[in-house]
Amino acid sequence: MILQYSALAADLERIRRFLESASKQQQTPDQRRFAYIACISALYSSFENYAERVAFRFGEMLLAQSSNVTPEQLSNLRRRYVRNASVLLNQSLGAGRYREVTEFDVAKSLASCLDNSTPSFDLRLELIALHSSNLRLDALCELYQWAVSDLQDKIARSDAVDSWGSRAENANARTLKDVLRNELDDLVERRNEVAHRAIPDEILSYERLLAMIDFIEAISLGLIATLATPLLEASIKDGGTASLGIPNECFQKNRVAIIPSLESAVSTGDYIIQPGVTSTRWGRVLGIQMNDKPVPRADAGTEVGLLFDFQVRKKTKILLWHTPNPELTAPPDNIFGSHGPLEAAD
Repeated sequence: MILQYSALAADLERIRRFLESASKQQQTPDQRRFAYIACISALYSSFENYAERVAFRFGEMLLAQSSNVTPEQLSNLRRRYVRNASVLLNQSLGAGRYREVTEFDVAKSLASCLDNSTPSFDLRLELIALHSSNLRLDALCELYQWAVSDLQDKIARSDAVDSWGSRAENANARTLKDVLRNELDDLVERRNEVAHRAIPDEILSYERLLAMIDFIEAISLGLIATLATPLLEASIKDGGTASLGIPNECFQKNRVAIIPSLESAVSTGDYIIQPGVTSTRWGRVLGIQMNDKPVPRADAGTEVGLLFDFQVRKKTKILLWHTPNPELTAPPDNIFGSHGPLEAAD
């Protein structure tokens, strides 16, 4: 999923560079209008493509082990698959956007999803990520409804969205979910206007377009962090972690945690997870100190100070991640908002 976010981040950076460059130029009204059309189209298309591909990759990762999925989730997925297969079979397959999909591909994928005799799934992006409307907030959440029923609430509580909301003029803890919905609605409406209607008379300023990019970045990071949580929880359930202990003191804006007696040995560079009520954070051990001296490793039973690349929560257990998933071990910049690396928070 992080690979899919990296592709989106590259698109967002290209749009951002264009807007920053264009804002410094002397432009005619028509030049500004067509720049607006191009940016709105590119921003929505990039986000939609990202959401679809993340839906597919998340499904692949969660279904990689049958123990990761509850019977209810599997039932939800099968219902979604049957419904989407029915819709897709009524499309012109083998042409246009479905030029690489045949009726046989759809039938084969659906059969694998319904087959109880094998744990393997022949997932297809066109089926699991099919949606019949533009990706407003409800439609976005519906892509993942089979596995995460309260996605909207969890995205709103994610670190990236929380940090974005703290900077947005019209957002606070009470209104944040409505603001997310309104921001995404606004992008969809503007995309539809430039795609299906006449050249618009009303356009947004470059400053407002840049703010839209910040919003798409935040909601996309919130989505990744939210979907990573059930994958991390599966690793914990399967015995892929061991407890390091609970910090009794924290320093440097909670990037340094003092654990009075380690429950497991730990080394610099090890991966760790800290589950939380509102969000799960994960990262690496950047440094270890014993008796005010840096050391590369500390054994169980010793008192240590651990430096992390994110803000740990006080009085919350920290887990050593024995079997880190390579697709999750390098979280994108800003995924934890102001709770990320200390230099970023400053």
